[in-house]
Amino acid sequence: MPTKWTDARALSRRTLLIVAATVAGGGRIAAAPGKLSKAEVAYQNQPHGVERCEICAPYLPPDQCRLVAGPVSRQGWCKVYAGPREL
Repeated sequence: MPTKWTDARALSRRTLLIVAATVAGGGRIAAAPGKLSKAEVAYQNQPHGVERCEICAPYLPPDQCRLVAGPVSRQGWCKVYAGPREL
């Protein structure tokens, strides 16, 4: 099963459009009017290797994400992970 956010097969069309708009906007992520559900992005409360929410570009301390609805764990991870060098 694909786990990187860059693998288009693992993402919904909506997620791809949000990521594309982010990149087109100069890499800055604006607050999404309709956030994605945790199920849509396969959110988990544990990191994926070294990838984790607290170092992801859309993460908003202490427990929010610009793309994912609801509170997220600093040590969590999902398919829309965008590390510092990926944007």
